[in-house]
Amino acid sequence: MLSINLLWKIVSFFCNKLIFIELQKKFAESGTFKNDKTMKFVPLLLTVCSLLIFSSCEKEDPKPLDTLKAKIDVSAITFLTDLSAIDGRRIRAGQSITLGDGSTGAPDKWEWKFSDGTASKSTKDATVSWPDAIGQVTITLTVTRTADGATDTDEVMIQVGPVEILDRAVYGFEPRTNLVPVDKWYLWTPNDGTVSKSLQVSDGANGTTHSIKLTAASNYGELQLRPHENGQEFLASLKSNKTYVFSFYMKANQAFTLSEVSVLNVKNDDPKEGWYTPLWTGDPAIADPGVTTSWKKFSYEFTVADLSTFADVGYSDGVANNTGPFFKHFAAFTGAELVVWIDEISLKEKDL
Repeated sequence: MLSINLLWKIVSFFCNKLIFIELQKKFAESGTFKNDKTMKFVPLLLTVCSLLIFSSCEKEDPKPLDTLKAKIDVSAITFLTDLSAIDGRRIRAGQSITLGDGSTGAPDKWEWKFSDGTASKSTKDATVSWPDAIGQVTITLTVTRTADGATDTDEVMIQVGPVEILDRAVYGFEPRTNLVPVDKWYLWTPNDGTVSKSLQVSDGANGTTHSIKLTAASNYGELQLRPHENGQEFLASLKSNKTYVFSFYMKANQAFTLSEVSVLNVKNDDPKEGWYTPLWTGDPAIADPGVTTSWKKFSYEFTVADLSTFADVGYSDGVANNTGPFFKHFAAFTGAELVVWIDEISLKEKDL
């Protein structure tokens, strides 16, 4: 298609040519240019004026700009092979990565944002790292082209550190549709009515809002808290020879030492019922959890045995299903009651 400028030039040329032809006729009729030599200059004058018209017009319209399309380039990142992470995009805690700009359309401004609160960046490529295994992070790139103000956005999600194995709603006590977290926990005491559990809806650990609250009367005797009655849906599977990190937050209305916490596998099928406990704080080599009146994180590392050696009791596949945390307390305390809060229970493979 013809541009407006080119069309204007063509119209102007022919209009001016018609005007000069008409003038030539008028001059000829009036006898103004009787001299044949003078008349020879009229076509030349017409050509010069037409060229001046062309040269005075604006230049051709510039070529339209390409569509601006934002694109985050992750090709320079060495990801761990982990199909359980988001599209396999998992990195280690502390690993430095460079996010590249793969956008098209010649952007000249960039803004990188990170969902975990990491400081934004305004460079074409962004180098960043996370010292801790914080889980999922959404990365957003917004590009701008100042020539026409065009802007576009792209985002990717990566996994920083190992993937959480335990169900977030049940073990982080964050309610979701059709699930009340405390209902998935079984509470036992030899003295009925002396211990109760409820969902605390404020002042959770690590910046969260919910936690489980246990209240024990002075004559409680013992309390046990475990999720094993739920079945595999809300429990974990441990693999032979794998190293795991188990952690949780706890606080109380008074300082005390928790009697026991363990990671317990319960086996209720053939050929033999039983249990396997890869972590137990009753082990003399492990310090007992010293609970205080403020949220405190407890973290333990353990390695699962070669479960195939337990084939005679049903572990020939090398997997321990129906695994979860088990909290137990049976020590005396001061005052009329002991109130304990637990939150952010986590189980992950160790980030090797």
